[in-house]
Amino acid sequence: MSDDLFSIKNEFYLGNYQGAINEAQSPDLVLSSPADERERDIIVYRSYIALGQHEVVESEIGDDAPTALQAVKLLSTYLSKPDAKDIVLMTLLEWLSDSQTLNNPTLQLVAGIIYLDLGELEQAAKVLHSATTLEIVSMQVQVYLRMSRVDIAEKSLSLMSRMEDDATLTQLTTAWVYTALGGEKVQEAFYIFQELADKYNETPLLLNGMAVTQMHLGKFEDADKYLLKALSKSATDVQTLQNLVVCSQHTRKAPEVVSRYINTLSKAAPGCALLKRRAEADAMFDKIAPTFKASAA
Repeated sequence: MSDDLFSIKNEFYLGNYQGAINEAQSPDLVLSSPADERERDIIVYRSYIALGQHEVVESEIGDDAPTALQAVKLLSTYLSKPDAKDIVLMTLLEWLSDSQTLNNPTLQLVAGIIYLDLGELEQAAKVLHSATTLEIVSMQVQVYLRMSRVDIAEKSLSLMSRMEDDATLTQLTTAWVYTALGGEKVQEAFYIFQELADKYNETPLLLNGMAVTQMHLGKFEDADKYLLKALSKSATDVQTLQNLVVCSQHTRKAPEVVSRYINTLSKAAPGCALLKRRAEADAMFDKIAPTFKASAA
């Protein structure tokens, strides 16, 4: 990573998306090459996507933009326009089949993000297989963790350590793997999130990391404190709201409070994993409920 881009990327990886945009717009920022300028633009537009400001991305990235920026625009379309999912996937497949674009790291990363979101884990692993950047390897780790293949995730993490051991992204990925490993490693994961928060800033991403480790340790009251702090920083953060719903099952919060979390989540991310699972569970209950009524009769 170019030293000039360090602060921008660091803020992005820590979940401080507005901070990444601000760093990119700083008059003190001097980039030495067109490649660095393009990398800056990629992070800026991905930050706008993370903030839900898709209109900025789709209005500013033209049809003649480089492949990397086109891929970012495709990600924005996928996340903001559910009805366009089929077109997005067709376009993605076309670009991944084109020898002129298939090796583009940003396209591979975007493909991994989309396939992971769809739950198509084998396809995600396939497009991320020939990793050339630290972030793509980190995405590999996320895919393997979703597959419950912590053993393979550890191998990818070792590769990250060899590439850039002290990078913020490597530290974050280490904490995710340690959380998945369980046992004493969970406490180590908590310390990593805490140290990053002390060194940089308490972002919703880091606070959620600390909260998840506390839930793994059975400390739900402590987890709730971190999650409420995260909520105060971003009232519509999807990960925070999902974790609050889960945590609330153990903290005896009033039903109306949990309902507020779910309602906010439904507006912010109607297709999120937790709501999908709830919908599936409700559908299953509706299907078997008549059976219980018949038995009772």
